[in-house]
Amino acid sequence: MFQRESIGIEEAEKARDSILGALTNTDNPIALVIADDRGVPVLLYREDGAPARMLRRARAKAYTSANLGVNTVDFRDNEIKAKNRTLNDWGDPMITSLQGGIAIRNNGNVVGGISMSGNTTIRDEALAQIGLDAMGLK
Repeated sequence: MFQRESIGIEEAEKARDSILGALTNTDNPIALVIADDRGVPVLLYREDGAPARMLRRARAKAYTSANLGVNTVDFRDNEIKAKNRTLNDWGDPMITSLQGGIAIRNNGNVVGGISMSGNTTIRDEALAQIGLDAMGLK
């Protein structure tokens, strides 16, 4: 029988709380999405003042990292840019190459994706990493 491991709300809430605690007064309002191993959102969070488009971007980043099993910056650099490909090559309109999505792994298996949007892509990725670290996965 096929069994799968996926991220749950408990881990997602730990990540959210850690990210919120790491925000500074220089950060813009953020959007956060944590998705399961298939890219389906487990937790969506948008701060007051964050445009709706930020949540859509974060959702695409989490979906991409969960489904492809890679961080979105690595996908951009190693697949899109390095191989001179386009997003259309994947045949999935939800796939993005925007930096800020991180694949969540446990015991080497992809169990979800975490992503941020609202600040610079480098800051988004740093905040997502803070959330990932707070999950305490192996």
